[in-house]
Amino acid sequence: MTTLSDVARVAGVSKNTVSRYLNNRGYISDKTAKAIDNAIDVLNYKPNQLARSLHSQRTNLVGLVVPDIAHPFFSTVTSFIEDELDRRGYRMILCNTLHSSDKEKNYIDMLISNKVDGIIIGSHSVDINYSRINAPIVALDRYLAPTIPVVSSDHIQGGLIASQAFIQKGVHRVLQISASSKVKTPSSLRHEVFAKELRIHGIDVVTKELAPNQFEFSTYIKTANEILDSDFNFDGVFSGDSVAVAIQRSALLRGIRVPEDLFIFGYDGTFLSEAVYPSMPTIGQQFDKLSRLTVEVLCKLMNKEPLTDLAYTIPVLKV
Repeated sequence: MTTLSDVARVAGVSKNTVSRYLNNRGYISDKTAKAIDNAIDVLNYKPNQLARSLHSQRTNLVGLVVPDIAHPFFSTVTSFIEDELDRRGYRMILCNTLHSSDKEKNYIDMLISNKVDGIIIGSHSVDINYSRINAPIVALDRYLAPTIPVVSSDHIQGGLIASQAFIQKGVHRVLQISASSKVKTPSSLRHEVFAKELRIHGIDVVTKELAPNQFEFSTYIKTANEILDSDFNFDGVFSGDSVAVAIQRSALLRGIRVPEDLFIFGYDGTFLSEAVYPSMPTIGQQFDKLSRLTVEVLCKLMNKEPLTDLAYTIPVLKV
């Protein structure tokens, strides 16, 4: 069986240097790191993860908790987070709560018992005291507790950009569809800013809130049908991509011309906005940068490095 000493011999470095490299401790030059990597590949060396964990008091495991992996936002950001964690030498444990508070509690207990190095949480249950969780935590587009850092897109900027699109389009009455206000999130800011800007310009805005933890597309289709079958007298709709696509589908089936009669504007910039016809304008969240920053903040917490802030934002783009 290949040992650490074998890797050191082939790489031409000391056993201690190989150990420091494998455990991410201390400076290792790029030349030395490459030599060790080549030796590991040549010898097909497999580090003893249990021994490494016992020695370093770290597991190199990170938990990611999301409410619904099927939702385009969470599936996209999950892929980028996993890729960034892997690049930094961590393995990700995905916890899909399916909107269940009990399931989220059980997942968090499981992550703690497995001694993960840190947790990224993109869900939010009002009956969980996140500040009492004994692990480094970063919130993804959620307000979990005053002491837990939050990483999100710049939703104020997003709301402003979207409002300008409606103003330039010359709409008169807009329906915006938002998540439930029972759970305050950074994304709520986009709806507040959007409505304020349109009203300043004399445009009527009505806000419809979805029920808490609604992420299934079938629910969005049902909501779209209910809206359009009621006394619908709007010439603009602003919502997340998934709901916007559902509205556009239902509108076209009813003979409503898009965008001539109904201007629909999405938010997120997921693949859905590119998959519909006519094409749908949207605000794009930079998932790669959002994920990278989330992991970066978590790594600082896991390494006990000081944070410069408790709220971090990434600019959005008009797509």
